Amino acid sequence: MGILGKRSPGRDRPPKRHSPLKALLLTAGTGFVLVAGIGMIGDRISRAHNAVVASTPAPATAAPASPSTGASAGVSPGASRIRALTDALRRIDPALGRKESVGRALASCRDLAEGTDRAEAGRRVRARFGGTVVTGPKKAERILSAIEKTLCTP
Repeated sequence: MGILGKRSPGRDRPPKRHSPLKALLLTAGTGFVLVAGIGMIGDRISRAHNAVVASTPAPATAAPASPSTGASAGVSPGASRIRALTDALRRIDPALGRKESVGRALASCRDLAEGTDRAEAGRRVRARFGGTVVTGPKKAERILSAIEKTLCTP
């Protein structure tokens, strides 16, 4: 009984329980919203990372580029070489055959012309193309070989 001798309404009822289905749906909905939010944030971070990687120039060294290396010596590659490069990169992975790939490939030619060893050149290829596709050492070597055959040869 209450203070004035009256019963308060709802005191005799047991606590309200939600059905297990309702609890499951509420949990699943909350989980979906959280995963979607994390995915959107991850996409933004990935796009920002790709923009930074694309705009970052290759590290400069004091060694001059040899004039016999074609595109790596500052000569702009012709349309046929660019087409050959993008075709070769698309055969490795369709996501590689984009405009950004040409600049990254030219930077790789510079690395080879400057005398960078093959292992380091492969690591740089993985860093340059890693935002576009997942690249392991074998795929990086295939990409480097394609770049070397299409752009770096005179």
